Amino acid sequence: MNFYAKSKRHILKPNEKETVEKAYSDLIEEMGDILSKAEIAALENEKNSIINAVYEEQKTLREHLDETVKCAEEFFEQYGKYFVEKEKNLIYTACRYHDVGKANLVFQANISDDADKKYKNIEQVPHGFLSALTLSLDELQTKFDDITNDDFRCLVTAVYYHHTRDDEFKDAEIREFSNKYFKDCFNEFSEISDWKTKIGNRCELLFRNSNIEPNDIVKEDLWYEYMLIKGMLNKFDWIVSSGKIESEEKIDLKKKELINNINKRYGKSLRVVQQYMREKADSNVVIIAPTGSGKTEAALYWINGEKGFYTLPLKVSSNAIYKRIREEYNFKDVALLHSESLQKYIEESADEQEKYAEEKSAKEKFEKTKMFSAPLTISTVDQLFLFVYKALGTEIMAATLKYSKVIIDEIQSYEPRIVAALIYGLKTISQMGGKFAIMTATLPPVLLDFMNKYGLIKNETYCFGDFSAENVMQRHVIKLYEHEFDLEEIAEEAKTKKVLVICNNVRKAQETYCLLEEYTDNVYTLHARYIKKHRKILEKNIMQFSENRESIGIWVTTQIVEASLDIDFDILYTEMCTADSLLQRMGRCNRKERYIPLKPNIKIYKTENAKRQVKNRIKNTGIYYRDLFERSWECLGVYENRIFTEEQKINYINEVYDTEKIVNTEYYKEIEAYLEYFQKLPVNELSKMDGKKKFRMIESVSVMPNKIYNENEDFIEKYQSEIYDRHLGREAKEILKTKLDELTLSITIYNKYSKEGIDGVIKKTDIHRTDFVYDFDEETGKGIGLSKTEREGNIL
Repeated sequence: MNFYAKSKRHILKPNEKETVEKAYSDLIEEMGDILSKAEIAALENEKNSIINAVYEEQKTLREHLDETVKCAEEFFEQYGKYFVEKEKNLIYTACRYHDVGKANLVFQANISDDADKKYKNIEQVPHGFLSALTLSLDELQTKFDDITNDDFRCLVTAVYYHHTRDDEFKDAEIREFSNKYFKDCFNEFSEISDWKTKIGNRCELLFRNSNIEPNDIVKEDLWYEYMLIKGMLNKFDWIVSSGKIESEEKIDLKKKELINNINKRYGKSLRVVQQYMREKADSNVVIIAPTGSGKTEAALYWINGEKGFYTLPLKVSSNAIYKRIREEYNFKDVALLHSESLQKYIEESADEQEKYAEEKSAKEKFEKTKMFSAPLTISTVDQLFLFVYKALGTEIMAATLKYSKVIIDEIQSYEPRIVAALIYGLKTISQMGGKFAIMTATLPPVLLDFMNKYGLIKNETYCFGDFSAENVMQRHVIKLYEHEFDLEEIAEEAKTKKVLVICNNVRKAQETYCLLEEYTDNVYTLHARYIKKHRKILEKNIMQFSENRESIGIWVTTQIVEASLDIDFDILYTEMCTADSLLQRMGRCNRKERYIPLKPNIKIYKTENAKRQVKNRIKNTGIYYRDLFERSWECLGVYENRIFTEEQKINYINEVYDTEKIVNTEYYKEIEAYLEYFQKLPVNELSKMDGKKKFRMIESVSVMPNKIYNENEDFIEKYQSEIYDRHLGREAKEILKTKLDELTLSITIYNKYSKEGIDGVIKKTDIHRTDFVYDFDEETGKGIGLSKTEREGNIL
């Protein structure tokens, strides 16, 4: 009997090709006015790919298993030095056996044209379960004398759950299925005659994906070993199933193309922090280095051509670093990984295909990015550290980081939940064999103490370098006020300067913007309550305003500019916030030391709104922890009316976040609680989707203002008619979703009152209508965005 690995590829018939052709042609014709050239090109390419697909022989199960092993062999030729022999042998064994459970009559009936159809409607036992029951500890120990029973348990669990499947089967049910439909087939496939179902292997599982049996906490060393085997098996299996054989794109270790390109552009005269990172390339590193010290290049020197991940807090900053590496350093083997990666690839695809004849399609680049295949990936942390939630399907992340280097940029900018996830994740990576570097302009000492508590010990686990004293830039003089903004002064300053006003929440930014409009027309605002299409326009506008030396005027913003945009203003007016955010805000003023201030250029106001923005757990409102907010204010006064040096900023942070002084604060207790949560979290208590939600833990809804809905009703109807069209491929649907998403904004739900005005889900979407007034003029770049205080009337 022929055993196959998957169904035969469906090749379109002439009438089906005509239907696909028409579906894409209609889409381009009806939406051509809102599609970019790159998007139209992507649609044309996808259409041609579907129509011109050629017949392929159905792959046999033996071919698939052999190719999976070959994929592993080729991987270890490049990355073998990161693995011990036992780890390789366990991974090879998983590759050889993971799909043998497909050699059963029921599975074959469902994927083969010539199989007996009487088996088609029988409930299947997942093939991974059956595959795991073919493994034998005795046979493994005969081949490899260092395999222990614990190793076998990790291997069995990895094969058993290499696909995430519910497991509510009883032993008797699996044994019956095996005896009827699998045992004889496996004997034939494996060319043995005496194999019997090893149902006892189920007792060796580290955990069960079952609602019936609660999971215990798995010992850490076994969990790490399981993640390694399962993650690498998934990587090789998925790559081979996609028709490829190389699981990693070309490594940069020998040519060191990226490092050479940096050297060509900037010369070999390295800054102190860059030299330090290059010398510590074989170690874990934590460094404090101020803005302008060359941290990005230092990080790339530390990676030194090895496989690397560069993580940043926001998609905007990830996009900027990705673009910089591709364009400034001319290194095109870099990938971008976040929730909008595919659209980003589509946007750049037309231009890239003109530059590079061999450039991959947007879809192919995206698929490889999701498999963590690029030599260097720029990512948001949620794409890499989900494995801390111990959800099935996230093991490939930890396994990949074992042979990689990961950079955490600006760790202090994350909230306690994510800080805890990162510390726990770095501990896992370190113990599995991977390397990490934390780079930050300011590092609260409390974070080092938490790292130490969880086994990441200074001068033992990692090297520590503080380069704050190296920076002698004189950029800031601060002044403190306990009253509201002086709007008349702000307007007067804007006659000759670039003035940045940062408020702690959107409502305050909108109010300040409207009040300043009474003084001057040269005022603009940027915050999170614009639809994405308009927010992109505003981000582009503020960048151009910042870069143009002749520009003067006012921009009123919220904390969204703290870390995401590389802007440089002459003077900053800001509401008081906690020390870490405050220093980030200062970095938007006189960023490049264009002048040495003789009088205050950082004006900090402890407004009534700022006082109200401390966290209130009962009402579930506020941004900043009260204790840290007050400490940040109290510790700041000694630095008034004189140059606030980079070294003094570190002293300020160290004082505010002194562990002994904040050990009883809510901030400290929240990090501590989440670290304990990760430590004690049972395996598979959460799904991968639940993990994604918990990582950010912000309850929000996507909304579309009625005004925007009415202006785009024809497109929305087109979207609703096309999004489930089976003749359209993934890129087409991604383009449709992106175009719709550009018309929305995200509203955070703090409590029942914040849901007011949000109702009526748009058909075939998860987007809500809102009747709050929306105000923005695309030509002038003016308008407050979504009001949340003024209603149009009832939602239709």
